[in-house]
Amino acid sequence: MRKRETSDTRLTVVAAVLFLGLAVVAGKLVIIQGLEAGRYKKLAAEQRDTSINVTPRRGTVFDREGEIMAISEDVTTIYATPYQVKDKPAVAQKVAEVLGQDPGDVLKKLQEPSGFVYLARKFDKTLAAELEKMDLPGIGFIQESKRFYPLGSLCSQALGLVDVDNKGQAGLELYYEDVLGGEPGEVLLERDAAGNPIPGSEKKRKDAVDGTDLQLTLDKDIQAKLEEALASGVERYSAEAGTALVMDCNTGDILAMATSPTFDPNERSEIDAAAMRNRAITDVYEPGSSLKIVTASAALEQKVVEPQTALNVPSILKVADKEFKEAEPKPARQLTFSQVISQSSNVGTIMVALQLGDERLAQYLDRMGLGSKTGVDFPGEVAGLVPPVSTWSGTSAATISIGQGISVTPLQLACVMGAIANGGRKISPHFLKSKITDEGTRDMGLGGLGDEVLSQDACRKMSAILEQVVAAGNTGSKAAVNYYRVGGKTGTAEKARKGGSGYSGTYMATFAGFAPAERPRLVCMVVFDEPSPIWGGETAAPVFKEIMAYSLQHLKVPPSYTSPEGGAGGQD
Repeated sequence: MRKRETSDTRLTVVAAVLFLGLAVVAGKLVIIQGLEAGRYKKLAAEQRDTSINVTPRRGTVFDREGEIMAISEDVTTIYATPYQVKDKPAVAQKVAEVLGQDPGDVLKKLQEPSGFVYLARKFDKTLAAELEKMDLPGIGFIQESKRFYPLGSLCSQALGLVDVDNKGQAGLELYYEDVLGGEPGEVLLERDAAGNPIPGSEKKRKDAVDGTDLQLTLDKDIQAKLEEALASGVERYSAEAGTALVMDCNTGDILAMATSPTFDPNERSEIDAAAMRNRAITDVYEPGSSLKIVTASAALEQKVVEPQTALNVPSILKVADKEFKEAEPKPARQLTFSQVISQSSNVGTIMVALQLGDERLAQYLDRMGLGSKTGVDFPGEVAGLVPPVSTWSGTSAATISIGQGISVTPLQLACVMGAIANGGRKISPHFLKSKITDEGTRDMGLGGLGDEVLSQDACRKMSAILEQVVAAGNTGSKAAVNYYRVGGKTGTAEKARKGGSGYSGTYMATFAGFAPAERPRLVCMVVFDEPSPIWGGETAAPVFKEIMAYSLQHLKVPPSYTSPEGGAGGQD
């Protein structure tokens, strides 16, 4: 009896233990499959799935006349799943023949202990199709797009370039990344227990959204002429570099802009980082005498002088503890204010600046945008440097009035010249003209003029003076353009020493001007870094003439005269 009771007890205990075990297992299953189902599903997906981003087709970039400047081509990315490639040497040989690679390099990739390796990123689609027809086990294909610049190096600093993933890396490609770039898509691949992709498991998780097409204000023909003339000038005058731009002074449309040397964005392996800088916007320099247009405009606006005001200009002028001389020795002489500017007299300009005074000179520097960014739609713009008037010394007005002790960008100075040309309205320079979508072309409305910074009367007087600068015998005579009235100003400035005070003994040469003077349309700016000879009138002015003459004719701007000799200084 006791044996039976003992046996029954044991069975009860065993049953209870088994039931408890089953309850624990059941409870665990409830937790795993019910309460924590989402978590474990996510963990399983993370172990099983892998994804590859698919870059969208980037928006096409056109010039103002509809010429393609940047476009995305259909290409194919080729990858391998190494463990699925059985005869690796044979497959490596076939792949290498199509890709134009060394078979040994391909074989190394196929021997990697990985479930995924790239064999070629963004490869020619037609050649990739030949490889795809071979139906090689373990070799996969993803359709993508690649950026191509049909015009090569033309306009490269303004356009910029993209990286291997089609992301904007520099220039307008970077500035308008959100518009041009679109939204990337995603391809999902399933992996086996060993972590290797399962063939045929590819499926789209998210479609790529293509970028928006953009039309720029740039004109490829004016751009080509500008780059040709600039490169020729750099070589002819043995300059370290040259920068130039052409802009519509009534709208702020940038028609052309470049720095020489330049680069080809299609040849990424050969790009020199220094050649990528768009120096018209990202670099500053002391402008020298070309800044006298601000001093002169302010003096005319404030009625300190009139164009015919006579000034007794000494050969040397002492201001505070410093003596100022002309760029080349001159005897004491009498000059009208118009002659002071047209002959680029340092001493005469300083005399007028001292009458104008620190506060008013500083006010006009600020009103005309110096020391502030222009707001151009381009990455990396710098504001330049204008010392606060509160920090000026006894010689500051003298030095700043002739373009020393102040730093500007070429674009800033071009905007000042443009404001004088258009009758005193501030310019908002820009590259973007319109967006092109499925709904049509939408002008972005970036054109037009801003606030008045100078009176029309002061601009009219200043324009007449700047025409005299280009007249025969004056500093800018080599900038004169046949058939057109031209106004402008030369500048030659010693470069500040890097990393310290003082000057380096090397020079920057400038010419900035506009045409036609009677109904201004274009402003052009040319700057050379360390040219020989050093003078802006000898180096920058002739290149300005070449660029401006072509631009006016290309845009069919009516001439000012019926004969080439119609304007003073019309011949070199």
